Amino acid sequence: MQRALRTAVGALAAAAAWVMPAPVQAQDLLYDPYGTWNGYRIYLSPARHDNAGSRGECGGNNENNLAYDVAYTTTTGDNGYDFRSRGYKVRIGRGTVSTAISNSNTWGAHIHIPLHSNAVQTPNCASTSASSFGTNIIYYYTSTNGQRLAGRLIYWPGYYSPGTRDYTCKNPGDPCTTINLGELSQTSAVAAYSETEFHTWNTGVNWLANELPWAWSIAEAVDEYLGYP
Repeated sequence: MQRALRTAVGALAAAAAWVMPAPVQAQDLLYDPYGTWNGYRIYLSPARHDNAGSRGECGGNNENNLAYDVAYTTTTGDNGYDFRSRGYKVRIGRGTVSTAISNSNTWGAHIHIPLHSNAVQTPNCASTSASSFGTNIIYYYTSTNGQRLAGRLIYWPGYYSPGTRDYTCKNPGDPCTTINLGELSQTSAVAAYSETEFHTWNTGVNWLANELPWAWSIAEAVDEYLGYP
């Protein structure tokens, strides 16, 4: 009797699991320019790490939140220097990496920028060694335009970030990563993957959290790359 009961309960649990709907992904956010559209679409793809908040972020910060906050501010900060004020349409990815790639391509983005902050294996929040940190922008190894965009993102956000070890590098390959980054290799838009500053030292994470200089410089870098359309 007990065996039969356990079997029946197990069958019901399996049936319940089978009909359980998959988690619903958040919908991307779309923004039109404040004035006349300049003809360009910008896709911003903030970090979406499952373990954000435990990636060595100093001061109780969260990489996903830092990246989303800067994406929102650079899009619609309403300070005259954001993307909308500059005449761009912007889409902020809120789903998975896969949906970011497909949505960017379907939408017809001209520029695709994943937004992340960087980390070291052994965080030292009290560090003051600016030369140990900085901004790293990654481009796909066959993309000349991606390399050009990466150069603008190093010139602007990299210049303003407190770390001084700023550089661009190609993907896949050292010193960036040998992992093939789909948001560089599978997107139709010109793409550059931003690892802006390190969140594993207090000076860096405080700059990231006070996102206005970071946000302004992203929009400026793209605007300059496109020739201020």
